[in-house]
Amino acid sequence: MVYDVTKYLDDHPGGAEVMLEMAGKYADDMFEDIGHSNEARKQLKDFLVGPLQATEEELAELTAKASSAGASSGGAMLGVLIALIAIGVGLFYYTQS
Repeated sequence: MVYDVTKYLDDHPGGAEVMLEMAGKYADDMFEDIGHSNEARKQLKDFLVGPLQATEEELAELTAKASSAGASSGGAMLGVLIALIAIGVGLFYYTQS
């Protein structure tokens, strides 16, 4: 799924930086690994753009980018950024169709 969390950046408890670092990358695993609350999961519905339109190759590339970003910045920050990455990728593919 693709989410646009642009309006939430300033309110994110982990800071905007953590989300911006994952912009345009596959962020699902990171979001799950960080251990977000049920409230955070409910908030995702407000930012939902739609399903990600990507080939298996594109998804593999996004996953690889997310993994390398997580290794360099730490697991906690990467989790928050996953949501932002999914949003960026989704917006790109959503506007391309």
